[in-house]
Amino acid sequence: MHKIVSTIFVLMAIGVSFTGCFFSPQTDYRYFVLDYVPETSKARLAKAPWPTTVLVRNFSMGESYLRSELVYRTSAHELRYHSRDRWAVRPEHVVSDMVCKHLVEAKIFRAVQTQYNENKPAYELRGHVNSLEEYITQSTRFAHLDLRLDFVRLSDNKVLWGQELDVRREVVGEDRVLVVRALSSLLEASMDRTIGTIDSVMQQEVLPP
Repeated sequence: MHKIVSTIFVLMAIGVSFTGCFFSPQTDYRYFVLDYVPETSKARLAKAPWPTTVLVRNFSMGESYLRSELVYRTSAHELRYHSRDRWAVRPEHVVSDMVCKHLVEAKIFRAVQTQYNENKPAYELRGHVNSLEEYITQSTRFAHLDLRLDFVRLSDNKVLWGQELDVRREVVGEDRVLVVRALSSLLEASMDRTIGTIDSVMQQEVLPP
């Protein structure tokens, strides 16, 4: 009798195990990155890089965005998270990695560093991400990027240029990749303008009137 009860218990345990396999909650995730191919103007390519180095460290972010899940909001007062749609890299790297790549491709500086080393950089591009999100209203959807950038001379910690770039773009379609693609495009356009401005600042720095 004892053997029969033990056998029944084992079979029940196996059955529960298989049931869990077939009916466990879905845990597959989609992973996203900001990405684009930076294009440098012919005028910039015709010029030599400025003979100096710029530092781009990980940008700071609002605490609400320091999560792997993609953020969306339905009003100015409510944030939500897409639990299965996630950034493929750490959130604080998402924007700064792409900014660093853009600066390298633009060839505006002799070198771009992501940390201090034996070659101390002369300048730093600092950033703070206020918003990196999808904004959903009753009638439409937007990709929304709000980014503060400051170009700093490190010898005296003076901000030579600074601006808040608060931009958005309508997204047609429900696939989350369309939102990430729009955010990438917004960052590309913002960096194109930023690099043009920094180039002008450096002309005043290196070639003062």
